[in-house]
Amino acid sequence: MCGIAGFWTCGPSGPDGEAILERMNDALAHRGPDGRGVYCKDGVGLAHTRLAVVDRTGGAQPFLSEDGQTAVVLNGEIYNHPELRQSLLREGRQFRTRSDTEVLLGLYQAHGTRAIERIRGMYAFAIWNRRDRTLWLGRDRVGIKPLYYSWDGATFVFGSELKALLRHPSVRPVVDESAVDDFLTFGYVPAPRTIFRGVRKLEPGHTLEVSERGVRCARYWDLDFGADSSWHRRAAEEQVRVMLRRVVDAELGADVSVGALLSGGIDSTAVLRFMSERMGEGIPTFTATFPGVEDEDRAHAILAAREYAAGWHEVQVPEPSSETLDRLAWHFDEPFADPSAVPTYLVSGEARRTVTVCLTGDGGDEAFGGYRRYRANEVRRSVRGLVAADRSPALLTVAGRLAPEGSWVPKPLRLGALLRDAARCPRTAYRTEMTIAAPTMKERLYREEFRRGLEGHDPYSILNAHFERAADWDSTAQLQYADFKTYLPDDILTKVDRASMAHGLEARVPLLDPGLLEFVAGLPSSAKVGRRRGKRLLRDSLRGLVPDRILARRKRGFTPPLSRWLAGGVGDLLEQRVLRGESAAAAYLDTGEVRRLWADQRSGGRRHTQLLWAVLVLECWGRRFL
Repeated sequence: MCGIAGFWTCGPSGPDGEAILERMNDALAHRGPDGRGVYCKDGVGLAHTRLAVVDRTGGAQPFLSEDGQTAVVLNGEIYNHPELRQSLLREGRQFRTRSDTEVLLGLYQAHGTRAIERIRGMYAFAIWNRRDRTLWLGRDRVGIKPLYYSWDGATFVFGSELKALLRHPSVRPVVDESAVDDFLTFGYVPAPRTIFRGVRKLEPGHTLEVSERGVRCARYWDLDFGADSSWHRRAAEEQVRVMLRRVVDAELGADVSVGALLSGGIDSTAVLRFMSERMGEGIPTFTATFPGVEDEDRAHAILAAREYAAGWHEVQVPEPSSETLDRLAWHFDEPFADPSAVPTYLVSGEARRTVTVCLTGDGGDEAFGGYRRYRANEVRRSVRGLVAADRSPALLTVAGRLAPEGSWVPKPLRLGALLRDAARCPRTAYRTEMTIAAPTMKERLYREEFRRGLEGHDPYSILNAHFERAADWDSTAQLQYADFKTYLPDDILTKVDRASMAHGLEARVPLLDPGLLEFVAGLPSSAKVGRRRGKRLLRDSLRGLVPDRILARRKRGFTPPLSRWLAGGVGDLLEQRVLRGESAAAAYLDTGEVRRLWADQRSGGRRHTQLLWAVLVLECWGRRFL
């Protein structure tokens, strides 16, 4: 796990090329505390900061071929590098190190850009081919590792984090106001956009080729939710067990200490279960808890740790200080309003005191259908199925208005809300659930000049494009696909990467193995999602392997006590920074409306918890970067 950065120019890089690379490396030092290096020649620069996990003595980067014509920098891990190495050895290739970086280089030399089809792991890389002056970059299939880039027609700049690009003289931190609107819609800026004009995120499953012809982007992988009608439940359960055991085993390869982040949920407990088969007793595990909160997660994490004789470490997460929020703003580069970034950041810091690598259960909800929105959609699908498809929205809307409601009606007969909900388009329901500030709220919240500047911008356009691509699948599969393209890489995996790498901790996510994802995606939605319970297939696959008490748990989000934080010091910080004195957020927001929302929150009226947190995050980010 590392940080990478670099540039490609049409002409010579100039005498200050190495100095620029060193400054870019400085911005990524937290990602790679064990070493650093640069390569600068022929107008191309590569920079690398290293967290030594595999072949600690021989894996220094940038890594050059023996003839000096090819150079590579890699962030992440290629889990199948031992098998790829053996294949290349049979082809007559020789190796100087045990590193996965050299395997990637050898694979590229042998197979060109088709090499990416054979690698499995979490990665972002750049390979410089000096012979044809081509820089080739790639990002892993689901977006575990980040990659930002900028191209102005003459200079191409890239890096693991946006702040590294800002150290290059060709990149200027000019805010893209449409991205601010995106952030206040979703709580993050969805790819490929970023908060700065001219800087983009390379989307998961894509490559870039930079040459004298310009920059070309290509997709090399995508998930297919086309259901296999011939599936058999028992065979599928056995296949999931086999695959989980295999992927966890593959991701344990390291020359450093390995532990686990343990929430007490099904996903992280399953990962710990299969880790224990290989590692035995005493695996270090780390659980974030919130003082003063009745914490079901804590009890189940203790149960899981005892079940597998693991070492359990509790990390109590206090209300975040202004210093913590400012550090998070710096590490995330863009405004990021998922409050679970706070406990993830703090538990990662504590874990790094003991281990260098942690496996997590992230991705299980997206892969196996764990979110409530999937279950709610399955209920809506069942209701819509009672009416002819071309007439269901209108009929269900009317039926919902006519259905009896009120406390005098027995609960099983209170069908009005259900019928009206079933009439909604799945895409509309998804947009509503994932939105922080609705259009009506933005009308009041946005400054007039900011709102006028957004004329014609649709924050849902990226989301709509993913739904269009998934139009042939059932509606639950469409929701899963949208999550895989937006919420998973741009929220969940961004949070895990930045919060862990802030401390030089490598976080691995075995439940997002592409082979496992492809298998599960090909099963019918009803196999994964029930009307009352999600993760049906995963739960059934783990019976006898994971304690029944954990398998029986209902889905719980990893949610900090945000309302309590806002009632305390976090609220005081909001008042101090946003409502008094000079505010960075005031460039976009009507401070008077923020004050009204805050008064409503403080008086116990309508809650605006998530939106107010997003406003504070925007303020902290603006103070740090603007």
